[in-house]
Amino acid sequence: MKSILDNKFQYTNSVQTDLKKTFARVRRELCRLKQADAINNDEAAKKVLQIAARRAALRS
Repeated sequence: MKSILDNKFQYTNSVQTDLKKTFARVRRELCRLKQADAINNDEAAKKVLQIAARRAALRS
């Protein structure tokens, strides 16, 4: 997280800030994160195999 005390911090006037562009950028980033997460979940699901229990082996 950026801090005002950080030397890299740059102040931007509210007049120079375009909220529409900022929110559009944030929405794009969130969409990319959701897509990447969905791809990772799909890949993980392919790697997991269901273990079928043998009832006959368990009874004896």
